[in-house]
Amino acid sequence: MADGQNTTPLPVGKTVVIGMDGSDNSRFALQWFVEHAWKPDDKVVMVYCVELSEVFSASQFYHAPNPAEADAFQAILSHELHKVQARLEEFASYMKELKVDGVVKSTHASKPGEGIINVAKDVGASLIVTGTRGLGKMRRTFLGSVSDYLIHHSHIPVLVCQGRDKKDKAKS
Repeated sequence: MADGQNTTPLPVGKTVVIGMDGSDNSRFALQWFVEHAWKPDDKVVMVYCVELSEVFSASQFYHAPNPAEADAFQAILSHELHKVQARLEEFASYMKELKVDGVVKSTHASKPGEGIINVAKDVGASLIVTGTRGLGKMRRTFLGSVSDYLIHHSHIPVLVCQGRDKKDKAKS
């Protein structure tokens, strides 16, 4: 086109990975994607990053456990796996509510962003969608940010959806 505008349409039938942790911000990101960029031919893969490191770091079972400790550890692990399954079912239900056909996967990595990128590579995604907590610069420096990690490490485009903050919600 003479005016320099790119008129190339988004590919139909693209694979999109959406990071989901159940927060309002991640739900907003999914909803925004569905309302503004989703096409019925798209393959949506919702990714929930499980942080089992808390279970393992809280346990004292790294050294020759006695049978009672092993049983207690197994009970803790089983409880955590049931919680993960419940979250996956909740997220699948949310996708159905939005009338989006897709799959929900769980993954684990040392960082949630790593897990999302690994799944994106595995499924051949062409886009990653994520929400953001809107952390200030200081908190983001200490806590890290999944959206920052994705932007700096992803091999494909990342769409970061920042939801309305509490002030905006109070106005509406």
